[in-house]
Amino acid sequence: MKIELTQPHTHAGQPYLPGEVLDLPEDAARWLIEAGVAQPSPQDPLPAGEGSKNPKRKE
Repeated sequence: MKIELTQPHTHAGQPYLPGEVLDLPEDAARWLIEAGVAQPSPQDPLPAGEGSKNPKRKE
């Protein structure tokens, strides 16, 4: 699942900046979205019916 970072994030010592798009396993991607660090990437739209689960998603 592709996400776009909305906050700075560091993983395994590697810094990532807001606006960067990462392709992650779905569980990790959802964890970052729920933590307010990322949003689903417009480059990888959610399947139909999933948009209601993430009110922060930009359409």
